[in-house]
Amino acid sequence: MSIKFEKFEEQVFLNTVLIENLTDGEFGTGFLVQKKVDDTKVKHLLFSNKHVFWGKKDKDNKTASKKIRITFHKKENDGSYRLGNVNKAEINIYRGEDYYYEHPEQQTDVACINVSNAYNLFPVGMRSLELDKFIDFNFTDIFAGQRIIFVGYPKGFFDDLNFLPVARCGSIASIPAVDFRGKKQLLIDAQVFPGSSGSPVFVQLGIAYKLLGILSDVPIKPLDFLEAEVDKAKITEKKMKK
Repeated sequence: MSIKFEKFEEQVFLNTVLIENLTDGEFGTGFLVQKKVDDTKVKHLLFSNKHVFWGKKDKDNKTASKKIRITFHKKENDGSYRLGNVNKAEINIYRGEDYYYEHPEQQTDVACINVSNAYNLFPVGMRSLELDKFIDFNFTDIFAGQRIIFVGYPKGFFDDLNFLPVARCGSIASIPAVDFRGKKQLLIDAQVFPGSSGSPVFVQLGIAYKLLGILSDVPIKPLDFLEAEVDKAKITEKKMKK
């Protein structure tokens, strides 16, 4: 089946990436952001949690190395997508390399890798977020109880035939302008399943969606609450970031 993704609610399915930690047999979600280098060039960054890239046991191990696999959708010549038509890229990652970046604060579980080379190796049909267009809002414009959506690859739930993630919804559970528990984070109320870590979280303001943050941690395991760190300045300082 060939389909064109035209609505934002469809395009975001091509923004998220399954990240498989082949070394440890774990997986999670990442999402693509494009950062402008100059007037003609951009670089494509894959954001997720540190524990998705490195595994839970090596999240803070500065000497660890991992083999990860990321899966990209292909784009057909006519601009459409043939569902399930993907490319898989395996990458060995090491801390300290110039393609890998992580938040300097150890407790902030956010990192990214530069995947721009993948766009040169094979036809990539993914949609990278233009960061400036998705974080140009104030946290005073959003409120507790507001609906959010997040997109990712929960274990046993995503569409492994067409290789598409799933979108789930929830609500903001803390006051966005107030740092939850004194950290740059906020709380959402949602059902979150293993594999969703690293999912982008969006909130709708008017007719536009804005990037609220990145799913990071579930502080109370038996409950459907998720701790989400936020950065009021830039994405590199987000955990479930504002």
